[in-house]
Amino acid sequence: MGNNRTFEKKPFCMKYFLPTVFLALFLVSCGAKQPAILSSSTNPTETATAHEPFLDVTEMAPNKKYALSGEYPVMVGEKSVSNQRRYIASLAGPNGEELIFHRRGSCCPYESENGMMGSALVDVYEVMYDGLKEPILLYISFYDEGPLYIPHGFTKRKLN
Repeated sequence: MGNNRTFEKKPFCMKYFLPTVFLALFLVSCGAKQPAILSSSTNPTETATAHEPFLDVTEMAPNKKYALSGEYPVMVGEKSVSNQRRYIASLAGPNGEELIFHRRGSCCPYESENGMMGSALVDVYEVMYDGLKEPILLYISFYDEGPLYIPHGFTKRKLN
């Protein structure tokens, strides 16, 4: 005769358990002071002066968290790592110090038509300059474009 297996429905709480756990981890990682780096890299350290800066980065950011939080990343667009480096090359330390930096990894997924399957990540750059005790993390996305500002604690790089 036929197989008369009966299938039990999973309880409501089990059906939504994994999505809820994923959402909680996502919220914790991006809402934290330092979001969890989802991917990491061992890129070499570079100097900002080795890259051509954007000339239109001239105004201070209206938001104190701009570029300094995964929730308020810089949007350089064109899916261009070069644009990320050009943005950093547009900046200097508070007294005009030259920046040195490297890409630390990616974090903070967000919805984007320009990302893969409707989602994009923010790249995290570790930035240092003479006299700085601990590196500053800059959060930059190359998936989407937006106005470019100078983050609080930085100045516009002076060109020779």
